[in-house]
Amino acid sequence: MYTAVLSAPFQQNLKQFCRKNPALRNKVTRVIQKLLEDPRHPSLRLHKLSGKGDWSVSLNMRIRLIFRFEGQHIFLLRIGTHDEVYG
Repeated sequence: MYTAVLSAPFQQNLKQFCRKNPALRNKVTRVIQKLLEDPRHPSLRLHKLSGKGDWSVSLNMRIRLIFRFEGQHIFLLRIGTHDEVYG
């Protein structure tokens, strides 16, 4: 099992995201928990981002969570719509 490390930008990003999408707050918690338990779970649709050491998982068809593996830690970097996190 991995340990989550929330970067300062992620914490700010998460606060704004949850304010805009209060119905998805529980989904975010469940996805992060699943990510920590088994990052390769098929429902997360894990994929590596090109050109970086960053990875992405999906909360749903439009919301992405960007993170980085470092040993037994998962550094959470960004959360938002596809355009917000990749743009």
